[in-house]
Formats: sequence, C-alpha cells, structure tokens
Amino acid sequence: MTRVCVAAPEPTAPAWRLPAGACDTHVHAIGPFARYPLAAVRPYTPPEAPLSALIAMLDTMGLTRAVIAHVSAHGMDLSVTLDAVAALGERARGVALLSADVTDAQLDALHAAGMRGVRLSHAYGLDTAINEAALRSWADRVGPRGWHIAMWPQEIEEFELLRDLADRLPIPLVIDHLANRAWLPSLGTAQPGFRLIEALLASGNAWIKLSAPNRASDAGSPWPDLVPFAAALIEADPTRLLWASDWPHVGVWSDAAMPRSGDLLDWLRVIGCDDALLRTILVANPEALYGFAPSTATAR
Repeated sequence: MTRVCVAAPEPTAPAWRLPAGACDTHVHAIGPFARYPLAAVRPYTPPEAPLSALIAMLDTMGLTRAVIAHVSAHGMDLSVTLDAVAALGERARGVALLSADVTDAQLDALHAAGMRGVRLSHAYGLDTAINEAALRSWADRVGPRGWHIAMWPQEIEEFELLRDLADRLPIPLVIDHLANRAWLPSLGTAQPGFRLIEALLASGNAWIKLSAPNRASDAGSPWPDLVPFAAALIEADPTRLLWASDWPHVGVWSDAAMPRSGDLLDWLRVIGCDDALLRTILVANPEALYGFAPSTATAR
C-alpha cells in the first residue's frame, strides 16, 4: 500500500494584488476518482483535488492562468489533465507524462489540446528516467513543437548532466522546486551543488521554478533560510524564473507541513521582488515559455 498524502488546506489570498495575467506554473488536477481513477501502481496516494478545487484556489489567489502538470498518481492516463486544460481554455496549459512509444500523431493531438511540455523523473518509471538518451530523444521529438522538458532531478549527477547538455539541446529545460535536490540551505550559496544550478541557469536555456519552498527549507514559513538562494537566482537571470504553488502539495504527509497558498505568493516579496520583477516572473516569463497571449487585463 502506498503512503497517503494529506489534503491541501483551504486557499488563502496573498497580502498584495497580483499583476494582470499572473500564472501558477505548477499545479495538479486529481480526481474525482470515480471518473479519473488512480493508477494501480503509483508512488503515493493523494486525496482528491478536482478541477473545481483548483479553480477555487486560483481565484482566491488572484491567479489568471495555470500550468497543469500531469500528476504521477494518475499514471500515463492523461484524461484528468487534458479535461482540466480543456475546461480552463486559454487560461491553462499542460505538461504531460508520456511513454517513449507515443506517436507523432498523438503528440500533435496533445499540442492542439494545450500540452506544452513532457515530464521526466525516475519517480515515474523507467520510461521517464532522466538520462542523455531520453533528453536528446524528447528534444528531437517535442522541441520543434515549442515544448519543453520539465524535471525535478533527485541526484546531483542528473543536474550535472543537465548543465553539460543545456546549451546543446534544442529545447528549454525546466527545473522544478528551486532545484533543491542539488543543494542544502545549511551549506550556503557557495556550495558546489548551488553553483551547479547557477551554471545551469547561465546557459540561457534553463528555467527554474521558485516553487515548493516548504520542501527545501529547514525552517517554516516565510522560509527565511532560502532567501539568499532565491536572491542569487534572481541576480543570475530573472528572465528564466517562474513561480508555482505546487498545489495541492502531493507528498506532504502532515497538516503541520502543509503551506498556506497565500504565503507562497507572499514569499516573492520576502525574497525581494518589486512590482516590475513580479510582473516578469508571474506574467512575462510564463507567456514566453508556455505561449500564453500577452496580458491586457486589469490587475486582480
């Protein structure tokens, strides 16, 4: 039996008004299980977090757009994510979990349905492992469609591979959750793992999500031990940074460890983002990577 995750709390709003077109670049739609059953083999068992709850979270936060990353607990059946993207229309894009035997015709259909990336991780099985062959193959297959490869590497060797290949692959590389598996807060920004991340960002072909500080931090909200790391990433290249809530925070095992959604946005102020930088991270960067139309709406 897999370990059971706790449910996300009721959403809370940030303490400031978001810029028009603000995007959450990493959320999941999960269930309802009567319509979208969980995969028989899965790394954890999440509670339901259906589209209605996702929309409530986005609206409470003042987020105009979302990128729905297909959750591994639903396996390779993309129905829950495709249906959520379809329901949200131009408000959403998706990132898929795919087998290597997916056909070009299927990729074309997924693109038309709003998919803009493919996820790789050992957590999802051998078909989605992070290695040079997989990176080159997916770059050749989905790169021409304007897609990216999204990853949360677990081993330092995977980060080293990405650094070495980043400027030689014809596809953007997107690293989840502050790339926090490469470094520890207690060791400071001069540690080799974090220097590796800075080098990856310097390639100009990698993006890093300012997401899931609760997973990286040794402290609680507002995660003060992560401020120097976030500040260093901002200094390195703010045009390659994205923000995400990671809602509904799968793989969190206790209510005490659950972040409040508003705190995750307020953290952008804690790490020193002014209004111009907030618009870069929340609006301009997602528009560039995911192909959203330029925002002309008023602030929420």
